[in-house]
Amino acid sequence: MIYKLQNINTNDLEHLKNEVDSGAKFIVFNYRIGLGLVSLHKLSPAIFIKREDEIEKFKKKYNLLNLIFGPWFVFRGPVLTYDAYKVNKNGGIDVTNDILKNLTQEHLEKREVNILIIHNIFQKVNKSDKKNIIKAIRRTDLNIVPLKNVYVALYVNVEEYQEPYFVIGIELQKSMELDKEHIKKNLIKYFYKHVEFEIFNINEDVEYSDKLIEQGEKI
Repeated sequence: MIYKLQNINTNDLEHLKNEVDSGAKFIVFNYRIGLGLVSLHKLSPAIFIKREDEIEKFKKKYNLLNLIFGPWFVFRGPVLTYDAYKVNKNGGIDVTNDILKNLTQEHLEKREVNILIIHNIFQKVNKSDKKNIIKAIRRTDLNIVPLKNVYVALYVNVEEYQEPYFVIGIELQKSMELDKEHIKKNLIKYFYKHVEFEIFNINEDVEYSDKLIEQGEKI
């Protein structure tokens, strides 16, 4: 993945890293373009944000693009447009770690970086979606799925035209096969059918699980 870099006023790599250490970050916003039978998921450049109040300016810009161009998909245009809006409302996608792990002096001068090493793949779920996921999880029959811990996040390391989706990592009280269908049946009581969920046992993929636990949250 290649990110264009925006809103940077220095070519000094060390100075930029010092600004990140002081709280600056790179944020990506998303928006939809509805073209009748097709809905394209688009990403902004990686925007360098030094102050929290700067986020609002860019958030409004990409939410406006989303509102103007997003709904014109004949199947789920308004729904997908709202999903993109929710990501922006939650502060966009923080890609700071990915940028810094790959950024060189040459990249900085060109204002473009090729992401070869990926760190951030998840984003925390917004409050309303998290509330609905918690409601669904509470409906779990513990005789079928003996829950011990549950972690949730939004998977955002998707291709440009792919939509972010929810990931639920489940730790069971005992060693057994995870009944994913039981969890999904409860989730569809609170979400539209098109909403995508990945449900997995966190003991089956340690590296993936560690990132989910680090970048998502326990519910």
